[in-house]
Amino acid sequence: MGSYKGTLIKTIIWRCIATSITILSGWFISGDWKFGLAVGGLDTILKTFGYFGFERFWIKYEKHTNNIRTKNR
Repeated sequence: MGSYKGTLIKTIIWRCIATSITILSGWFISGDWKFGLAVGGLDTILKTFGYFGFERFWIKYEKHTNNIRTKNR
C-alpha cells in the first residue's frame, strides 16, 4: 500500500511537469506570458487536489479488492 508521503511526492513531481506544459501552452496560444502563468497557477491548484484525492481513492480501492480476493480463497 502506498504511503501519504509517497503520494504527495509523486503528486508534486507530476504537477511541476504538467504545470510547465500548461504555462507554455497558455503563453504560446495567447502570446502573453502572464496569461500562461495565470492558467498554469489555477490548473496547478485544482489538479493537485484532484490528483491527490484520486491516488488516495485508488489505494483504498486496491486494498478493498485485495481483501475481497483474500476472503474468497
